[in-house]
Amino acid sequence: MLNFIANIRSGKGLGNKNLKKVTEYCDKNKIEYTVHITNAQGHAQAIASGLCSNGADTIVAVGGDGTFHEVLCGISSFEKTFLGFIPSGRGNDFAHGIGIPLEPIKALKSILNGKTRFIDYIQVGDDRCLNIGGTGLDIDVLKRVAGRQGKITYLNSLLYCVRHFKPYDIEVTMGESIKRYSAVMVGICNGSQFGGGLKLSPKSVFDDGLMDLIIIQMPKGSIWPALFKFLRGKHLSLPITESIQCTEVSIHPLDGRPIQLDGEIYENKDLVCKIVKGGLKTFEI
Repeated sequence: MLNFIANIRSGKGLGNKNLKKVTEYCDKNKIEYTVHITNAQGHAQAIASGLCSNGADTIVAVGGDGTFHEVLCGISSFEKTFLGFIPSGRGNDFAHGIGIPLEPIKALKSILNGKTRFIDYIQVGDDRCLNIGGTGLDIDVLKRVAGRQGKITYLNSLLYCVRHFKPYDIEVTMGESIKRYSAVMVGICNGSQFGGGLKLSPKSVFDDGLMDLIIIQMPKGSIWPALFKFLRGKHLSLPITESIQCTEVSIHPLDGRPIQLDGEIYENKDLVCKIVKGGLKTFEI
């Protein structure tokens, strides 16, 4: 039994179109399924939690990265439940990073084939992160795009925010080490890209049991040369960038600014992160 959790408003209606395509395919091929439509922020998480409580073994999220994030946070039976994905957002960064087809029937067939795999996710306090979490400049950009996605929209907002951005102080704790940084952006990465294709952590993979901590500090001169490197995914070579692989890290914004997990903004929360190696059961592409 497939249990679809669908955000029909994602991707400017792409979620609705893709849901119709996959349910028509299931009807034609006599595949049993249920459909659960989200109607508010947090609803996908509640639906996933309820399905797990009722013994669901396969949940399929239809939507963008935010929907995937909520469904992941709602799963309570990782030992039993498999999670599949039908990418239906405007950015689809998780799908691009892991290789899930954007064509909905191809994505569905990879689920129906039944070949499974285990991937990592990041535990962040009581919440979870599938792709990338962070704080800093990306928070300003996310607030400016106000739920819209896509690389062009993100880029336009990024350029605006860079012109008005002031660095902020963070405290990073790993084991016994505590360091402070004046940062532009900090990301904790399970996947490689965000913002509709911007490769914050080009070397990240989803099943190596490691997170990639990316800290981009404020350059002494103009920020623009560093920004252009960032847009091409070449920022790891810059002296203002630190890239550290880890399994646990705590990041505390000293000015109390919000954080984001998979593009969803959280107020009054630190990035207290731990990788859960192979914790999510999903499907081979």
